[in-house]
Amino acid sequence: MADLNIINGKVFLEDGLIETGISIDDDKIIAIGKTSTLPKAEKTIDANNRIILPGGIDVHTHILDLEFSYREDFNTGTQAASSGGITTFLEMPMGIKGKTAVESFDIQLDAMNKRSIVDFGLIGSGGYTSIDSIDELVSKGAIAFKTFMLDAPDEMYELKDLSAKNESYLLKILEKISSVGLVCSVHAEDDSIIQNEIGRVISQGRIDFQAHTDSRPSIAEDEACTRAIELANSAEAKLNLVHMSSKNAFDFIRKAKQKGWDVTCEITPHHLFLTSDDAVKIGSWAKSDPPIRSKKHMEAAWIALNDGTIDIVATDHSPYSHEEKETKDDNKGIFGVGSGTPGLETMIPLLLNAVNEKKLSLQRLVEVTSSTPAKRFSLFPKKGTISINADADMFIVDMNKEYILRNENMFTKQKITIFDGWKLKGKIETTIVRGEIVYGEGQFHVNQGYGKFITPQFSI
Repeated sequence: MADLNIINGKVFLEDGLIETGISIDDDKIIAIGKTSTLPKAEKTIDANNRIILPGGIDVHTHILDLEFSYREDFNTGTQAASSGGITTFLEMPMGIKGKTAVESFDIQLDAMNKRSIVDFGLIGSGGYTSIDSIDELVSKGAIAFKTFMLDAPDEMYELKDLSAKNESYLLKILEKISSVGLVCSVHAEDDSIIQNEIGRVISQGRIDFQAHTDSRPSIAEDEACTRAIELANSAEAKLNLVHMSSKNAFDFIRKAKQKGWDVTCEITPHHLFLTSDDAVKIGSWAKSDPPIRSKKHMEAAWIALNDGTIDIVATDHSPYSHEEKETKDDNKGIFGVGSGTPGLETMIPLLLNAVNEKKLSLQRLVEVTSSTPAKRFSLFPKKGTISINADADMFIVDMNKEYILRNENMFTKQKITIFDGWKLKGKIETTIVRGEIVYGEGQFHVNQGYGKFITPQFSI
């Protein structure tokens, strides 16, 4: 007897939506077919008038926990994730004061094992101070590596092991990561341009929200993007450019792909759905790096998303406390608040609404939130698909149900979304991770620690 059957719904399989049923046993999908052909199960979900999609895989989160648990912890963060249809997340590395990159990895992993309610991978530090740790991090199960093209200041010790410092080190980092066969996710912004622009706007007495946007112009992203692509190609590395936002950068990435270079590209929901005018109205909670840009960049992003230039939508989930997001310092203004915003529980709902608005196909939604992330980070076909022997990760949606996003309904610890008040169509009702109902009817049904650590499968 199987553990769970899901019947009467439309399931997204390789060829699209098919009216069929799913049978799950011992974490895995064991049968797909008509209800009459499925084995008997201890529990059955009737998904009549619903669709079932592969679980979302968010490849870029900063839940952090530990020293920053007042912002978010792995329990609240993964509750938010599961309510938003995300069944697997990849957490970015966090430097811990006085600890090596390997020690920090072990401490993060321990916290994730204890508190996560969805499955997770942990990305390793790929900075100039941690090159010699890459082999050991791989042996511990690092799923990829993260590198900043910005030089982290001393006070931002949580980023100390991620900085590439300069092009010479970046090339060495990419060559080393290439040798272990994993992806290098790179934050591409030019530090010298940004530091000069910050100094310029502050010298003008500007510390308003728009000053932050102006201090990180698109050329800083464009220039760094081209360097990263060239260096990664030279190193024969698997490059993943994170949270891209610039029209020209999308063009450069498109051309590199046309040459057959091994590069993928992420975008966040806030760069897809908001313009710089929207961000000014929202205020400090919309501050991010890179900044939310003008309408022409957003329009270019949608073209890039639909033509395949953008491979992955990821949240860059990075909450702060409300106090940290207040511009109370008269001398620093917007430059005194953290960059980042929550997104785990709203990413897929926003994209489902875009499907209903005909801005995005359902197939493309599945590709950018599930199958492509799984393939790029060597998790496919264990993750990223509804198929026989795959992990039973999926969520059930009523595509006709309308609702309004409200801060007070958020599960993230800070109870906030920059999309507060948005009316969406397409409601996630149930999220299943390895055959267990983790989220359903507005409640969570597993204990902390249910989530499982996942490592690269090297299956593609």
